[in-house]
Amino acid sequence: MKTVLITSREFGSQIDLQHRKNLEQYFAENGWQIVWNSAGSAMSAGDIIQQDARQRLDAILVYSSSDEINQEVFKQCRNLKVVSRHGVGIENIDVLAAQQAGVEIKTTAKMPGYETVADLTFALMLSLARKVPQIDSTLRKSSWYRPVSSDVWGKTLGIFGLGRIGKAVAKRAKGFDMKILVNTRHPDDAFVATNGLTLCSKEELLAEADFVSLHCTLNQATKHMIGAPEFALMKTSTYLINTARAGLVNQGELLAALKSKTIAGAAIDVFETEPAVNDPIIAEGLDNVVATAHVGSYTVDSLRRMDFLVAENIVEAV
Repeated sequence: MKTVLITSREFGSQIDLQHRKNLEQYFAENGWQIVWNSAGSAMSAGDIIQQDARQRLDAILVYSSSDEINQEVFKQCRNLKVVSRHGVGIENIDVLAAQQAGVEIKTTAKMPGYETVADLTFALMLSLARKVPQIDSTLRKSSWYRPVSSDVWGKTLGIFGLGRIGKAVAKRAKGFDMKILVNTRHPDDAFVATNGLTLCSKEELLAEADFVSLHCTLNQATKHMIGAPEFALMKTSTYLINTARAGLVNQGELLAALKSKTIAGAAIDVFETEPAVNDPIIAEGLDNVVATAHVGSYTVDSLRRMDFLVAENIVEAV
């Protein structure tokens, strides 16, 4: 039997008990035994190495972007053959060290979950602009609250990153008759022309957009691409939406911009440390923030496909 470490107890459990059993059966039928992370938090490199010392690991199913899969993991876990990421972000995985150790890195990039994330992006945009969470929570306290909110229809949307999610968001924005500005390192000229998008500089996008939505990968070039200088360029009526990676934004400077009303508000689905129960932005209780718990791909259909794909990636690799 080969051994796979699954870094979260949540894997496969969000839909129903039978789905989890089906996943466990799939691994068993293909000669795999599962070792679960027993803690309710992400695994450090030390946690993984200790688990490997107790029982040699052939694969790791990485569930969270907070799991630490660094050079020491690949150095110490000598039986390791594949790391399969539940999702597409691999900034927490030392890819070069994996290559040097002969370990294959796989993700669920080939599944169509980008449409699901685009749905949430627009849900957050609408909730933020129309103050839906605040109205709902106040009404539940028997208070008739009718704040003046902002339109989304006909406004200007600025998109950073024109990959699959960025494109899906742009298509939705067209239905709202929005002017769409795009800043991307890899422009798809045909898509831009067909959909009437406008390519522009970072500075132009920030100055003109009513909504700024982030859809970039996190790397050295994009880390903290949004901070105090960028907030200063935005209109005080601008909203920021981040369903990509927390590291794209300087979180301390975002908090300052929200408190000072330098920008109108932010909708956030991703945090530097997850679970984000003690995140400073949430702890402040600001009324110009809408926060969700990294649920961009958390729909029944998307999770069912992703759960099996991340498992198949392991079985097919070894």
